[in-house]
Amino acid sequence: MTRLLLLAGFCVACVSPQALPEPLAASADSLRAADTAAVLALGRQFGIPQPARIERVFPELVGCPAVELGSPVSIEGKRHSWMELKVRRRGRDTGGHRCEVSAPSGSTVKRSDRWVASSDELIERSLWRVSDGDWHIDVTLDAGVPYDSAVVLVLAVRRRTLVNRMPAGLRRFFGDTLPTIDASDIRTIRRKQDVYQVITGERWGTVLFVSIVAGEVMVHNVGSWIS
Repeated sequence: MTRLLLLAGFCVACVSPQALPEPLAASADSLRAADTAAVLALGRQFGIPQPARIERVFPELVGCPAVELGSPVSIEGKRHSWMELKVRRRGRDTGGHRCEVSAPSGSTVKRSDRWVASSDELIERSLWRVSDGDWHIDVTLDAGVPYDSAVVLVLAVRRRTLVNRMPAGLRRFFGDTLPTIDASDIRTIRRKQDVYQVITGERWGTVLFVSIVAGEVMVHNVGSWIS
């Protein structure tokens, strides 16, 4: 579970960010040959015929065994996208609890040997690349965040042109100097009406609550999050 630790003001929860998939993981080698064949067969049935990676989601001794398949990355302009599919092993965990797959009404469930997968756990991931000369960062943009706005936000952080518009009451926590944020740490940008959340870090990080006014990025609040 991801928690938001507020330094000031009220905020909504942030999600753990995504990163571009790594090459095919060695964890696939630790599966039995029959298991690997079954997992790959399910991948083909759900549109991932040649996964770029196979990695364990849960260790054998904790919960029900599951692996995740990731498709090769597709590049369309500034957008990098791929598909992820969770494949779960049927049976029971070490505590005797029955292993279940997410299968709400209307979903498609397929089985191969002792493995099962659901269309409910087939997810498209995407990152958008923002560049500044030779430098670049890949970020997740939530629905409602235009790419052009993301560029303005990321570059304002990178070029240190953020404008402090926090209320006087909040400046008791920060003074007149905003915290230094490394633009390379930005992972996700979200939007609530006219306020954007610029989120840094993998397991914990900083959240800037900002707006764009006449091309300038105004900071209204700062918080932190931890997963």
